[in-house]
Amino acid sequence: MNTFQLSIALIILAGLFQGTFGLGMKRFRPLAWEAFWVLFTVIGMVAIPVVWSNLVIPDVSEAISATPGRDLAISVILGGVWGIGALMFGLAINYIGLALAYGITMSLAAAVGSLIPLMTIEGHQSGPAVWLVVGSIAVMLLGVAILTWAGVLRDKLQAVSGQVIQGIRRGKGFYIGLLFAVLNGLGAAALNVGFTKAQPAATAATRQGALQRNASLAAWVIVLFGGFLVNLGYSVYLLARNGSHKTFASAGSIKGIIWAVITALLWFAALGGYGQGAALMGRLGPVIGWSMFLGLSLVISSLLGLRDREWEGMKGPVRVLFAGDAVILISVIMLAYANYLAIANQS
Repeated sequence: MNTFQLSIALIILAGLFQGTFGLGMKRFRPLAWEAFWVLFTVIGMVAIPVVWSNLVIPDVSEAISATPGRDLAISVILGGVWGIGALMFGLAINYIGLALAYGITMSLAAAVGSLIPLMTIEGHQSGPAVWLVVGSIAVMLLGVAILTWAGVLRDKLQAVSGQVIQGIRRGKGFYIGLLFAVLNGLGAAALNVGFTKAQPAATAATRQGALQRNASLAAWVIVLFGGFLVNLGYSVYLLARNGSHKTFASAGSIKGIIWAVITALLWFAALGGYGQGAALMGRLGPVIGWSMFLGLSLVISSLLGLRDREWEGMKGPVRVLFAGDAVILISVIMLAYANYLAIANQS
């Protein structure tokens, strides 16, 4: 398997993990949401990335210290911005469902999170690969517009028929959920920008002898620290205010704890796989890989949303949903070809 094939395989695997991790956010009962979230935060944002990075990088702390102070601060701050958005993601899923929350959040994250790094990579603002990337992002935004319209149609049909779908709000609650998804999408874009700013740590890890694809884990440790602080602080505040720490001892709580662990594992497996694939794609990896990664996760989450009966009895909206997924797949194919052109241009 050559570098191009391996990078694509890693991105596809990462997209699979990203598209499935949100299932746990609907299955954490009888734990309170904040009890589930504090476990997810500690395990997914700190424990797994720190352990994994120390297994494959000789000296993670030294690699992090090699990052310029300004880039280090920006990366942590952007991680905090993402952390604020991440809090809204769990709410969005519980307001508008898995498929639609993913559709809006990930498409916006892909578009904004790819364009900003593209504009900052010296010497990569022109050429056929770059213009193909820009075109594919435009196609992806069309896809998210179609997905949003599918959700609006579903909401209207629910209002007319009086149908209630578990986990889906109606009326004003539905539009609040849409706002949560949009804000989270913008916050998620900051995660990729922060990951890009932390690349000096990955470069330092490579100099230590770490494999190029594994070195990216050092960058994740940095940017996720900011997200960890925000998410942990808010979750602990809710646990104290609501007294919901008691749900850890409630009957059946082990089920929620297991789902928290599974969710954290899938979530960081997605980010780690994306980081490895992006590293193999070269300097355009954070641009091309990020959009491919999130685009693929959208299609998977849509299928899981159907499996969870979020669109039961909604044949018209489902057709629109599939049309949006098809448009997003086209954008992913365009990105894969852009990656091929970029690698060919480097050789």
